[in-house]
Amino acid sequence: MTNRKRKSSSSWPASSLSSSSSAAVKLSFLPLRPSTLSILTRRGFHTCSDVFASKTNGGISNFAAELDVDPMEAAGIHCEVESAVRTYYGDHNLEYNDSCSNTIRTMGPQTAASILSLQYSQSYGLKSRPIITFAQAVDSLLGGGIQPKEVTEIVGSPGVGKTQLAMQLCVDAHLPIAFGGVGGESIYIDTEGSFSPERCWDMAKALCDHLQGSVRRSNGKKELPEEFSVESILDSINVFRVLDETSQSCTIQSLSDFIETKKEKGHCVKLVVIDSIAFHYRCSSHDYKSRTKSLAKIASLLADIAAKYDIAVVVINQMTMKIQGSSSGTVVSGNGGGDFVLEQQQQQQQQQQQQQQNQSMEENLMESGSGSGSSSLVPALGESWAHAMTTRLLLTFPSDSNSSSKRRLCKLVKSPHKPEGTAIFTITEFGIRGDLSTFK
Repeated sequence: MTNRKRKSSSSWPASSLSSSSSAAVKLSFLPLRPSTLSILTRRGFHTCSDVFASKTNGGISNFAAELDVDPMEAAGIHCEVESAVRTYYGDHNLEYNDSCSNTIRTMGPQTAASILSLQYSQSYGLKSRPIITFAQAVDSLLGGGIQPKEVTEIVGSPGVGKTQLAMQLCVDAHLPIAFGGVGGESIYIDTEGSFSPERCWDMAKALCDHLQGSVRRSNGKKELPEEFSVESILDSINVFRVLDETSQSCTIQSLSDFIETKKEKGHCVKLVVIDSIAFHYRCSSHDYKSRTKSLAKIASLLADIAAKYDIAVVVINQMTMKIQGSSSGTVVSGNGGGDFVLEQQQQQQQQQQQQQQNQSMEENLMESGSGSGSSSLVPALGESWAHAMTTRLLLTFPSDSNSSSKRRLCKLVKSPHKPEGTAIFTITEFGIRGDLSTFK
């Protein structure tokens, strides 16, 4: 097929853009892969309008014919251009979301094949790279780590390691791109006062030592960025201490503005952690309906932030005791809500009792129990909140471990793309690591 010179397309709806010049952004200005840019320019596509007009005029088959590729590859290229346009508008502070998003909607729905192609094309870049936990078994269980564009919930009893894992993720979010990381910053919303900068320093120091060892073993093939240090890792963790439910809601609602401000300064946020989401709702004066409505708004907002900014959102949740009624089968109300939080202390001597509850906790995680007066440990905030989470992880103590054991179980109980499973990890002085017993 011969190359052809295109005119600026008039198929792009004029109402969807703030100016006519922005509609014809050159492909060379977009963050496209070199191979994609080469295919498009060889076939006479020079602006994003050319690409969109081709599909608008004849569908993906017409676009594939003009590129002389199969339809699935053409769909992947088209989606990559769409994603690059979104990134371009965001980087140049143009109002893409309010106006240009209409353009994408007028182009019709995406097929499953095109979405899959986009994911594969982005896997070579940074947008779809997960954040590792530094526990290989856990990363394998999750498909590489904590996934971006998703809201991941971590639940478990006190002392099981939820906050330890959350802080490790914040440290790992700054892992350089050349070493398999995302090289970004993190946001930590601390509702309980459990964030420990000293513990983060230990984890960051261990990460720096690990990477320096990797550089030495590479014989010059790898090089650590000069600015990468323990201090730079700690500087990349932005901590918000919230003291009540109102402050928590306001902080979450202002996340988009904070992320945009960071982006303008050249810093990319890749992780948001809320530890914990349920803490201030334990003593909330709101009735059950008001609380449910508030939580639904928060869940929706977090999902939007994850999708819009291509980041991973992690929420820590507590466990509650759910009691089944003898006749009606409804949950006994506590504190004006549909359930009440089981008050537990975090002293070391209670771990034995928690270990005995693990098996019951796992069996009853997604069910309410049966029979008169039966009860079970379940994640707090109810089923409506559970449905809003993309992925749910349950952390427990191994049933065969003693009170001083550092080994933990991570059970994947909900995921849209991975099967249920369990992985072992260890809480060490260096942070979260794999099952050290396998190396003996």
